[in-house]
Amino acid sequence: MKNKVEWNIMNNKITKLSDFEKLILDKLKMGQTQDEISKYLLAENIKPSHIRSIEGKIRNLKKRFEARTTISLVYKLSKNGFI
Repeated sequence: MKNKVEWNIMNNKITKLSDFEKLILDKLKMGQTQDEISKYLLAENIKPSHIRSIEGKIRNLKKRFEARTTISLVYKLSKNGFI
């Protein structure tokens, strides 16, 4: 998937979010669970679709954006126009 370059306001640096990361974040923003996201990815034949892959992406995003919870991650990124 191609990367998008976006400004990471929280860390004052440029950050690349993949289309896959954006998709996961959009689904989380809509209130979907990791299991629901996994089922969606599987139905759409988007890989990786396993829950472990989704958990790993969310964990990495939380670290990159200094969010302690998934809710705070979605809030920060929504507030700053990332999603």
